Amino acid sequence: MEQKKLYTQISALLIIIFLAACSAPQVPPTSTQPIETATVSVTETLGTSTPAAGQGLCTNIHYPVRQGATWTYKSTGGPAGEYSFTDTINAVRADGFTLSTQIGALRRTQEWTCTAEGLAALQLGGAPAAMLNSQNIELNLDISNATGLTFPSQISPGSQWQQNMDVTGNVTAFNEQAEATGSVQMSFNAVGNESVTVPAGTFEALKVEVDVALNVNATYEGIALPVSFTGDYTYWFAPNVGWVKASGTGNILGNSFTDTTELQSYNIP
Repeated sequence: MEQKKLYTQISALLIIIFLAACSAPQVPPTSTQPIETATVSVTETLGTSTPAAGQGLCTNIHYPVRQGATWTYKSTGGPAGEYSFTDTINAVRADGFTLSTQIGALRRTQEWTCTAEGLAALQLGGAPAAMLNSQNIELNLDISNATGLTFPSQISPGSQWQQNMDVTGNVTAFNEQAEATGSVQMSFNAVGNESVTVPAGTFEALKVEVDVALNVNATYEGIALPVSFTGDYTYWFAPNVGWVKASGTGNILGNSFTDTTELQSYNIP
């Protein structure tokens, strides 16, 4: 395969995958068959005791951790095109829980930890695997040196926080494999409350701006292929409901895009 073409394809693939994990859960249109090749591993051991759902360390007004809670979303305008997906919380533990993402027949999972400071994702999540809109693409990634929080236990207008992580692994695409190492940085800023209307209803929500920076080197046959992405996203979180809308802009290999994800329906036991 021509080196320039491979670089372009692998660069775009990596950016979309990390964009999926680190901002709005970007996934492709529903595939007719599940993709069973992609895996993401976690480097921490999780507890096994089972508390009452949504109590203790996992309590968070802006992300209600309830056994069996579900949220269905639809996204438009992004590099993956139009798609829908459903998030479900299961396996709630005293110090964490599992979040599953379902897109048609495809299901991927993500582990989270709960601490006194807040909630933090321990993996890039189930949604990135769904970015692999082909049976011929395989992704294996490990997370290390994860710091910061995804959802602090207390968030109010003016709150600011960060979440950073290093990534290592490989991606096989178009019968070619590239090793990948790099880092992801996310900066959060809660700017205020406002009313937002989506198909699931009208909510008084906390508006949070998120800056995403990705820097990765994909190495193919000893040649380093630097990959970078920056994006600006805005999220709206409704108390006792969770994430109801996200809208953002970004640039992939010189191509700008704007995508919006909205809550279609939800059920929180």
